[in-house]
Formats: sequence, structure tokens, C-alpha cells
Amino acid sequence: MYGKCENTFHWREVQLQLRTVRFRNFKGLRNYQISFRHINVLVGPNNAGKSSVLDAFRLLGAALRYARRRNPTVIARESSSIFGWEVPVSTLPISLVNVHSDANYDSVEETSISFEFTNGSQIRILLIDSARCLMTVETNGARVTTTSQFKARFPVEIYAFPTLGPIEEEEEWLTDEYVERHRSGRRSHRMFRNVWFRQRELFSTFKKMVEESWLGVTISEPVRYGVAPPRLEMFFTEARRAREVSWAGFGFQVWLQLLTHLVSATTSTALIVDEPEIYLHPDLQRRLFELLRRTGKQIILATHSAEIVNDAERDEVVLVDRGRRAAKRIGEIEGLQEALFSIGSAQNIHLTKLSRGRRVLFFEGQDYKLLRRFASQLGYEALADGGDVTVVPIGGFAQRQRIEDAAWTFGQVLKAEIAIAALLDRDYRSIEEINEIVAGIRSVVPRFHVLGSKEIENYLLVPHAIAKAVEARLRDRPAELEKFAASGESTIFRLLEEITASMRTDVQSQVVGHRIRYFAKSGKDISTLTKEAITFLDPIWENKKMRFGAVPGKQTFAELNTRLQNDLHVSITAIQIVSHIRRADIPDEFNTILEDLNDFARSLSTR
Repeated sequence: MYGKCENTFHWREVQLQLRTVRFRNFKGLRNYQISFRHINVLVGPNNAGKSSVLDAFRLLGAALRYARRRNPTVIARESSSIFGWEVPVSTLPISLVNVHSDANYDSVEETSISFEFTNGSQIRILLIDSARCLMTVETNGARVTTTSQFKARFPVEIYAFPTLGPIEEEEEWLTDEYVERHRSGRRSHRMFRNVWFRQRELFSTFKKMVEESWLGVTISEPVRYGVAPPRLEMFFTEARRAREVSWAGFGFQVWLQLLTHLVSATTSTALIVDEPEIYLHPDLQRRLFELLRRTGKQIILATHSAEIVNDAERDEVVLVDRGRRAAKRIGEIEGLQEALFSIGSAQNIHLTKLSRGRRVLFFEGQDYKLLRRFASQLGYEALADGGDVTVVPIGGFAQRQRIEDAAWTFGQVLKAEIAIAALLDRDYRSIEEINEIVAGIRSVVPRFHVLGSKEIENYLLVPHAIAKAVEARLRDRPAELEKFAASGESTIFRLLEEITASMRTDVQSQVVGHRIRYFAKSGKDISTLTKEAITFLDPIWENKKMRFGAVPGKQTFAELNTRLQNDLHVSITAIQIVSHIRRADIPDEFNTILEDLNDFARSLSTR
């Protein structure tokens, strides 16, 4: 039913992002702080403060729009004056009534929200007497006195997804002014057809996204009919049957609206999304999160969806609790479980998909998300989506018998048509041992794979991709970026060469040890086996690209980040590197594995 929505148009790369927001006396957030990164999934129980955080961004979006059209002025206050903008209350997307934390409205305690950006600039919003909204700015350069200066210093555009709801059964034709004013507000779902009647230049993009993500459906532009009053209708076709969009299920109606806002937000730099999972099937929840990630924009998403939380990287999840002084960014698996409990989910993180689908992938370690990121970047969409694949962590070759036992149990005992695949690390095993193991297990599990490199992190050790990721982290430090970019790839190659050079003795001893263990019963002399192992390793070590595949990938990546932190004061993530990797950077054996697992993920029958 659901397909995979491609990245159908080019998004503008975000140059300036929010870094920190500080709340003072704002609604339930009396003295609170949140640090933001590129992707931010806000979780927490009801009444924890998530809605207050999103309201602050809605205020910021309105203030930014106003400041881009008006020069700042001197604004009088009771006992002082400030230089900035007084944003008309009529343009604000939220009411200022009850906006103050203090129940005593005569309190002199100030209500404010301070937004700090990655270049050090700040925007401060002051809310006075539940009736005034003032905005001031601070920059590292000269004072901002004109709209052109403001636009140059703050190239930020906030797009807040409005509350979604059922599409109107009958939608009157509305005026251009009315649609423009309310299209991003709480009435947006009541003017869905009016929006597309007026932005026909984007409809082809919207149409493609709909038809790629909802298989078997085609959608047409809205048409106007009648005169007293004129109305709009919009049809979609499924299974050769044409129906008006209001006749569709709520899930499809909400999906259409979400894609509409995604298309409409092309020029924005930050997307604010509040509980998009309402009415959406779990597969669509994950698909939407992937679409948001692909925009390249800063994402601030509040959710109660365990599906979205599970799909996020651990450090992308932010636990909001107004009882604390600051939001907590999740760093460990225990913290992620705490986040799931906070939204009312008691599910086990590793077994969330066991109740769906008929595919089980045995995977070594906790790196399945990284595998999916590689798949997404390289165009293996079914594997990237992963919606119907149940992932079962396994402790490596020592437990490979579990894979064969599971295949036998599913087929012979449970009589269930369950497809099984497996992907294990190579570690330091010899090619002879790998070939014997693979040949033996594939008679039972045809889709059994072993990585050609030591572990999946080795495929991150691509100098040009790492250099691009570093440049992205340096973009708010122009002088350092220019200096690094002049020799970025060669600098990273040199660092990797230096880091791995010291690993030769350890790698060689491991290769020798595994060869001796495997051939122990063959009667071969230990000195002969040692010589064979060293002879095998020598050409690999001289070929730097092959060496980067033989060393411990996790350790190398960690040591590289330490060097980058010491030398450039930046650190990078695996996801940032993957976003710059090209198909040509990946060895053929890994591409072959990804292709086969992609077929496995989209197959409807066992093989």
C-alpha cells in the first residue's frame, strides 16, 4: 500500500541553525534551556512543556517575517527603551493571554525567550503584560538598522506545520488574501484545495511525492465549479476508481496535508512539527521522519510516536521535562528506553517490529540504523525504509547457530512462512574460514552475508566524505573553513594513515591468531600459518584503501574524532559522513550485500 517517497526536488542547504533556546517565565517553562542540533525529536509525557517549546518557535517565525519587512526602531517601555521591533499581536500565531508562568500578573518578572544561533548571533523576544511582543537582536558585527542587514545576518525562515485535521467535505473558493493569511494556521486543513488551486507551479512535485509514497494512487489538480458560491473539488484515483479527496480515509487526508507543507516549506531553514503521527500508520510515521531528515533542514519535532523515537539516532532524541532546568539529550540505550517510557511505551527497543511482517534480519551489534543510512544514501529504498523487517541483534559468529535454529523452528515447528536474512562482521577471520561458514549456512539461509571489511564502520573511512562532513561543521567559522577546505581530503587521508599505522601489530596478531585457530586441526605447522597470514596482510597494509577496511573501524573512527576535536574543535557523526558518500566509494561486495538485503526487504515471499 505504501511506497517509498524519493527526494523529488532539491532542498536548500541550511547554513545557519538554532543552537540554544532559553526560556524565562514562559508558560510552564519558568527557567529552562534546550540545546538543539540538526535533528531534534522532542519527547516527554503530556504537560512536560513540549507544546510551549513549539509555541516559542511559532512566535519566532512570526517575528522573523515581520522584521524582514520593517526596519527596527526605538521602542518605549515603562522605564526604558530598546531598539528593535514591536510585533503586532494580530500577526502572532498564539494568544498572549496566560503566556506568563507567574500566576501573579502584576509580577515584574520578565517573560522572555532567547534564541542563540550557530554563528553566535541572538534574537530575544520579550512578552509584556500579555499584550506586547518585542524583538531585539545581537550580532557579532555592526548594529542591525535595516531590513536588508537583518536578512543578511539572520537568513533564517521558520516553517511550523499547523494542526492537521480532516479535509472539508465541501470547500468554497476563498480569496487570495484569506488563503495567504491562514494557510499555515489552524484553519489550513479547511482550505487544502484552495492552496493547491493557487500554487500550481509546485503541483507536479506534490503529485510525484504522493504517488511514490502511496502506491497505486494518482492525484489531480483541484478544479473550480459552481457560482453561488463557487467551490473547489479535487480527485484521486485508486484501483481505477476516482474519488474526491474528502472521501478518503483520515490517514490519507493527513498524509496529503503533510506532503503539502513539506513542498510549501522549500525555502525554509527550520521545520517545526507537532505530533505528526496522528491518524498515520506506523509505516507512514517512519516514512515522514525519513522525508523530514532528507530535507537537509533543521528539524524540531515533538512526538509521542515510539516508531519515530526508535528510528531516530540516540543523540537526536531530547527528553523535555519542565521540572528540570534543562532538556536532556539522550546518549545511551538506557536513556532511549527512558524516553520511550516517558511517552507511554513499554516496548522493548530491539523487538518493536516482531509483530509486523514476515521477515527477520539477524544483525550483529547495534548498527542497523547505520546500515539503513547507507541504504538510503545509495538508493536501496526498501532496506532504508525497513518497515516490515524485524531486526534481531546477534552476538556474532559465536551465535550463528541461532540463525539456523530459527530457520528450522519457523519452517518445521511453527510452519510459518518467515523469510530470514543475516549480516555479520568479518572481524579478522581468514577467507578460508569465511567461505566454509557461508557455504554451510546458505544451504539453510540463502541470504546469509558476511562483511568484506572488519565491521560496518570501516565503510565510513572515506576521506572525501569525512572532509565534506567536517566542512559542514565549520560553515559558521568561515576563516577556518576556508583554511581546511584547501586541503581537506588530503588532511583527512593523512590523519587516517597516521591513526591506522599504529594498529599494524595488533591487526597482524589477530589475523595470525584466527588463522592458527581455524587450521588447528589441519596439522599445518604454526610457523607456516604465521607466514601465510603475514604474506596475506602485507599487500593489504600497503594499499591504504584496503588497510582502512582491515583495521578496527569503530576504534579508528573514535580516534579520528579525537584528532578532529583537538585540531579543529569539531566532531562528526556517522550519519554526517554517510550523507556525502557516493556509490563509487563503496566496495563492490558491500553494494552486493545492500542490493540483496534490499530485495529481501521488499520481497513478499520467502526465498
